[in-house]
Amino acid sequence: MKTASKLVSLDERVGTDISNVASFDDLMDKAGFNFDVEKVPCHTPEGNALSGHYVVRREDSKHVLGVMRKRYTPVSNRHMFKPFHDTVQEYGATYETAGLIEGGKKCWISALLPSSFELKNRPDDQIQQRILALGCHDGTKRNAYFSIAHRISCNNQLRLILQGASNSTYSVSHTKNWEAQWLDAQVGFDEAIRAHNTFESTANTLNEKDITVAQVRGFTNLLLPDREISEEVQKLRAVRGRKASTRIPSRREEIVNLFISGAGNRGASRWDALNAVTEYLDHHNQAKKLEGKDGFRNAQRRFMSNVFGGLGDQTKQRALGLLLNTKEFDTVLEPQYINN
Repeated sequence: MKTASKLVSLDERVGTDISNVASFDDLMDKAGFNFDVEKVPCHTPEGNALSGHYVVRREDSKHVLGVMRKRYTPVSNRHMFKPFHDTVQEYGATYETAGLIEGGKKCWISALLPSSFELKNRPDDQIQQRILALGCHDGTKRNAYFSIAHRISCNNQLRLILQGASNSTYSVSHTKNWEAQWLDAQVGFDEAIRAHNTFESTANTLNEKDITVAQVRGFTNLLLPDREISEEVQKLRAVRGRKASTRIPSRREEIVNLFISGAGNRGASRWDALNAVTEYLDHHNQAKKLEGKDGFRNAQRRFMSNVFGGLGDQTKQRALGLLLNTKEFDTVLEPQYINN
């Protein structure tokens, strides 16, 4: 069985240790968040203003973070992360890590809550509660607050608010009425923390539901269905000498193997199946891309995808939904899913 020590924590790879911050100002400095963002008009190479388009950049370094339309309104890091700091103090949380993505296009921060829980029938399986905040300056996502369940044995992470950041009540859009949304988001943050109590019940429910290897194989077929590759794409691949097949079958089998022998897993319950998916996405998927000169950037991208509403996060949420939905899950008993 693999041990947690052999798995790389995404936070440690892509973030900066901020565990010893003494104040909010100290936090902003050590996290690298102590900069303002400005919106300035775009110009053509000839120097003419490009109507309706603006460059969003850091005021200190002039580093360009994105190109936006007129209605985009910058929201400062101080405005976004001060409520997070207040929540950390209110709940007695401990700062862990913070990170900048591509020079400040995205800023994220995490803190560990003092409460945790153990599964009723698996006392060695402990889940920590974590809160995160995301500030986004490139227009790709809303600023948002999140609650995360963190499984100690394998460093897996699962976002507990099922809505994406783009439609969550815990988010702030970059528009002129952002301050009103910001106040609502602070209230939502408290609700996000309470989501951990619900997840404790969910985790125990999943652990009480037995599942066989054959059923897990059927589950992976539903979770990662075959992709339909267009005739044009197949022809293009043939011209370039590339195979038309995908890695989906091998990815499914990796999840099955992690169900049996993944860190902390026993190969017995739907809880093991969920953690096989999260371990695969957090630590094994595209692992080779985390090596070499682009490894750090790829690690950042995978972290954003797996935690903040990207494809990896969506796959985790889909897995949780399948495992909780008994009627839909019964489909995995059908021969075409088990035998594929």
